[in-house]
Amino acid sequence: MVRVGRRRRLAVPIPETGYTCSREGSSASSSDSDERRHHEQLLGLRLRGVNLAGWMVLQPWITPSLFYQFEGKPQGLTAFDMHGFCAVLGAEEGNRQLREHWVKWVTEKDLSKLVEQGINTVRIPVGDWMWMPYEPYIGSAAPASPVFCPLRAQSAVSCERSAVRSSRHFRLTSSGAPLRRCTDGAIDELWRVLRLCQRVGLKALIDLHAVRYSQNGFDNSGYTRNVTWIDPDHFSHWPVRSAGWQGAFDPLTMTYASISWDNIRTTVQVLQRIAIALRNFPDVIGVEALNEPWQFTPLDVLKAFYWESYWAVRTAAPRWLFVMHDAFRLDEWAGFMRGCEGVVLDTHVYQAWFDIRPQASFLENACSWRQRIRAIQDSSMPVIVGEWSLATDNCAMWLNGFHDNAPGYPKVDCGWADCPQPYVSGVAGPPQGDDLPGPHGTGVSAPKGGKCPVSKGWENDDEYQPQAAAARFVAFEPGVGWFYMNFKAELQPQWSWQAAQRRGWLPPNVSAPIPRRLLNVCIADGGQFRGGDAQGSDVEQLPWYNALPSPHGSNSVVLLFCFGLGTLLALAALLKLVLALVSISTQRAQQGRLQLPPRLLHLARKSQQRTPGGLGPLGLKTRVSSRRVVQLTYPLMSDHYAIDEGDEEQDPQILFSPPRQNSLPGRRDLLDAAIGLLPSWAMDAVVEAVVGEPGGVDGGGDFEAAGEAVGAPAGRREGSTTASSREHTGDTGDST
Repeated sequence: MVRVGRRRRLAVPIPETGYTCSREGSSASSSDSDERRHHEQLLGLRLRGVNLAGWMVLQPWITPSLFYQFEGKPQGLTAFDMHGFCAVLGAEEGNRQLREHWVKWVTEKDLSKLVEQGINTVRIPVGDWMWMPYEPYIGSAAPASPVFCPLRAQSAVSCERSAVRSSRHFRLTSSGAPLRRCTDGAIDELWRVLRLCQRVGLKALIDLHAVRYSQNGFDNSGYTRNVTWIDPDHFSHWPVRSAGWQGAFDPLTMTYASISWDNIRTTVQVLQRIAIALRNFPDVIGVEALNEPWQFTPLDVLKAFYWESYWAVRTAAPRWLFVMHDAFRLDEWAGFMRGCEGVVLDTHVYQAWFDIRPQASFLENACSWRQRIRAIQDSSMPVIVGEWSLATDNCAMWLNGFHDNAPGYPKVDCGWADCPQPYVSGVAGPPQGDDLPGPHGTGVSAPKGGKCPVSKGWENDDEYQPQAAAARFVAFEPGVGWFYMNFKAELQPQWSWQAAQRRGWLPPNVSAPIPRRLLNVCIADGGQFRGGDAQGSDVEQLPWYNALPSPHGSNSVVLLFCFGLGTLLALAALLKLVLALVSISTQRAQQGRLQLPPRLLHLARKSQQRTPGGLGPLGLKTRVSSRRVVQLTYPLMSDHYAIDEGDEEQDPQILFSPPRQNSLPGRRDLLDAAIGLLPSWAMDAVVEAVVGEPGGVDGGGDFEAAGEAVGAPAGRREGSTTASSREHTGDTGDST
């Protein structure tokens, strides 16, 4: 492994044989050993945590009361996410609401209660705009010369005050007054909560949850990307969604046409700034490089990003853990970053997007993760479950997007509950009318008459949910730890740690030993462990990212493309059949000599001088080479059209002389038309089918070489060509 000192310059190793770390020599410095012991200590903590989601990165389903104010609004006045919240409300009002939200959503009382319940770590989602601001978030940048608080407790209070004062960046108006921006004060609030964590005894993992242009196209990235408005009251997101952080996404091929390395490098810089700004907070244990990059992210690009980010963070904070999300491909990381200190793989385990199934199936799936986590840790690196919940459906309002739902969801009948009232002053409450307010997305998820959609739950929830929670505790035990999603939510208890605790679904203290009766939940009759491999593939385990664009959202361009492609394939198959029938009728032709009709000889000559043509009606470049022509037509020729070198010197008018009476009527027109219409790839396919070998070379090929490729054996070629030449010369003379 490349040795890293606290103040030494780090040289990032070049991954010539893969992204792995190897030890230089047999001994390591004392600082290296110190860091290794610290990482081992962190990994041995058995992290029991919750997410503080919906705080720094707003999500409508977590805090719906903040988004009532955007209901019934047209395009331009509707906010789907954090980005829209600031863009629609503006700097002044947006910042006013956010400051009140930040203070009220996470309090010292909340954190103290978590400690009493056995929680030892919190995962804090943040946005990149807090360290590298851009519109509409400008105003939340960390100080250019940050004040780092020492680890000595006696100076913590005075240092905190200095840091808060230094973090305020104001722009001045023409009158000299400070100009407020939407996310002013975000850094101050983060430091407030980190100090509270230190006070109550909680560790903190910083999670880069949202980046510019979105890493998955959904509201949890801060930006719901590619929302298409059909009319002032209807929009579409699911069929056209994409993630722009990685580059330019092609929805037809579901791949990236180009990669934006500028975006990726910017995020690496953000991670380094986070490490520099927070490395002296003693209870910050590490950073997660990026939350949930969607599954179409090229794996090699993601690995390159993680590799560069690891060394950037390690340079600034060598004692931190470096956490990477698996991009919903948990089995693809074997051997990656082997030997690198402090690396952890994050996976998210949800059942809310499963098909309808009985309780026993949900329990079996939960238990099966024990074997899966063990297997991944044996083949790659330590595993942490960064998000999980008790939900088994996605009835929670706006879980799949503000006033939207994924095609086919929810899969069960949902219930209704009283909508939560706003906790931020000046924000309107839920609509009270009987009609669903707009705007309307792909699916339906909206309040009505003061009621909000929620899960009906199981009839025996109070009996089943403790078993479901225990199954996860048992399954996740082999890993480094877990984080529940979320520490609280306004609406549904299956997504709220606090509400689940109040209902008795979770143990009073999750750090205490689990009761024996609950430990046996993963033991089936006969003593066998319940659940082999995890049910379903990685794609089936995904949250809302599992569905490809819905066929209902296919546009006319896609349909035209598919129709055109099908037509070309049908024409190619029909032409192949016609040529096969014609070749059967000419089986008595002598196959040992090179034969070509005069019109095709003329076409072959022209093709030798032809440059690649322009775009055809279907956007295909066409090219005809003499080799392709010879290979295509050779089985169709008769003795009367045998040629020799002398024929190539004939006057071009001779090439257009009428055929002999015994030739097949209309054959020349058929061949000319077929060759003129066929693109090169279709011609190659026909040639291979008729001749039995792949045809075609780039450019106009050599005519004689083509003849040798399809002609008779060398011993017969010269004689037969001479004989046929004499016959053909005589025929042409008669015609002339």
